[in-house]
Amino acid sequence: MEQGHEIVCALCRKANADFDTINRKINQAKTPAEKAPHARELIEKVEAVFKEHNASGNLLTEACHTLLSLRKQTAELILKFLK
Repeated sequence: MEQGHEIVCALCRKANADFDTINRKINQAKTPAEKAPHARELIEKVEAVFKEHNASGNLLTEACHTLLSLRKQTAELILKFLK
């Protein structure tokens, strides 16, 4: 994330440190097999944060859902390389 931008959503702001840590582990891993456990961890974290959000309807929640979906899709793509 670019510096100077603040995450408005308290739930996503709280989870962001975990996302950064998991992403760093994924980026440091060399092979898809090494990345896979971290990708699974990312999916689990995304799903947990998704569940914490209230039902969609407001613009902030929709933006969060979009970002969370992108994180999950990225992790799922990593796992597809194992097959």
